[in-house]
Amino acid sequence: MTDREFFAQSVKAEAGKFESVLKALPADKLDYKPDPKSRTAQELAYTIAGEAMMLPVILKTGTIDLSAENGSFANIGDATAAMRKAFDEAQQIAAGISEADWESSAVMMMDGKEGWKATKGVMVLGFLFDLIHHRGQLAVYIRPMGGKVPSIYGPSADTAE
Repeated sequence: MTDREFFAQSVKAEAGKFESVLKALPADKLDYKPDPKSRTAQELAYTIAGEAMMLPVILKTGTIDLSAENGSFANIGDATAAMRKAFDEAQQIAAGISEADWESSAVMMMDGKEGWKATKGVMVLGFLFDLIHHRGQLAVYIRPMGGKVPSIYGPSADTAE
């Protein structure tokens, strides 16, 4: 299996897991954060959706600008839908592009400066791993918010009840 095939399969497999975590957030407690330095649950959810939206852009253009608006959302439902659409699109693009395109150059810009240069493949895999990290952060918030942690890679203490 190539890295491109791994990415396409992983995005397809992970999309539902992300969706279940976002849907498990208690809507009346989205301002929850465990520490003053932490992001709120809503901010993390919107970060996940915004980052997911970067995946197809990187695969199509090879350039992402972190200072650009990555989507504004009216609510968690809109963020979840945008995230799912982006994952589906990224999976389809990755499944269909050539290995040469996958290995072509990509750049992430920050404040008008080159922040990271890699191949498209390395960059989207890096963003996918970062997304999984943020999903883990958010999953830890759910129980203290009064929600039930969904199954991610197997049953949680809440789904086993």
